[in-house]
Amino acid sequence: MFTFCLLVFLQLSTLTTAHPGSHDESAYFRSLISSSLVQEARQKLARCSDHIKRSGIDTRAAARRRAIVNSYRGISDAGGLFKSIRSSVFQEVLSSSESPPCLLTPEATIGPFWVDGELIRSNVTDGEPGIPLVLDGEFIDIHTCEPVEDVYWEIWNCNATGSYSGVEDFGHHHDGHDSNLDKTYLRGIQRTDKDGAAQFITVFPGHYPGRATHIHVLAHVGATVLPNKTVTGGQVAHIGQLFFDQNLIAAVESTAHYKTNNVRITPNIKDGIFNDVNSASGYDPILSYTRLGHSLEDGILAWTTMGIDLSASYKAESAATLTDHGGVAHFHGWLPHQPGTREILVGVLGLGLVFWLARSFRQFCVRSA
Repeated sequence: MFTFCLLVFLQLSTLTTAHPGSHDESAYFRSLISSSLVQEARQKLARCSDHIKRSGIDTRAAARRRAIVNSYRGISDAGGLFKSIRSSVFQEVLSSSESPPCLLTPEATIGPFWVDGELIRSNVTDGEPGIPLVLDGEFIDIHTCEPVEDVYWEIWNCNATGSYSGVEDFGHHHDGHDSNLDKTYLRGIQRTDKDGAAQFITVFPGHYPGRATHIHVLAHVGATVLPNKTVTGGQVAHIGQLFFDQNLIAAVESTAHYKTNNVRITPNIKDGIFNDVNSASGYDPILSYTRLGHSLEDGILAWTTMGIDLSASYKAESAATLTDHGGVAHFHGWLPHQPGTREILVGVLGLGLVFWLARSFRQFCVRSA
């Protein structure tokens, strides 16, 4: 009898400590990357690096990135002018196949801040302050190792102080006269060209509790463009998270706007998802990059190549939907949000009931012993 009562008491006790909105993003990701489908995809991706170099995809990518740098500098030849922590030679910096481990990233969890209904646009800054970031990405079919045209590539990241637009405020800084649900900064969608490539102008992300600095990516395949410049239909064939070199993060965090964030920085090695990606068959989830000018404040060009299985279809639950009339929040069990008065009252009453039941069981067990 005493053993039975002890087990019941312990079970009741766990109810008082469990967070109703908790979600172990890292645990979900670990289960995802261990799936047979992802393991099979990795094997197919392993042979793409050589093909990309032989077929000229890599050469075209380097030329594209050089043109981006030149356009920002207003010069015709940027060779040898810029340096990167990840490479000291400009040609190598702009090339994908020089560093095969960085080439392709496995699937990652979508996280709790995705907003569906975002606009097709390349400049997603919306006036947000911070270090300008030009993000260049290309998608490669894991079965053919060829570029994939007409992928609608979506990105979202937090701003310099660690806040996401488009979602319910759960404690981050938001200026605020209008609802954060209606804001769209640092979110957008672009269509890939014949080289499987697209670019965004965003702001280098800041940080928030528990996560390393990162950018979320999602790929829509077979989507239809609506008159309001959003996409619908098709399937989500790729979900990913992109990370940055730790030295680059430290340099950015020492600049204006970023250093006003007093939240402790979570380094890459302390981020569960980063570690799981990094340990998955040698994948390197860190973006390659170079500066766009002589100082960091002039901006950064970062790039990656992502493998995609066009037949894949991942479930993507959004935190909110952006409509023509503003944002509409969706509450899933794992989404953080600020509880209302009724939720707080119900929670307090429920907690009191649990404690009362636990105490009654304990007294019953003592009398029965």
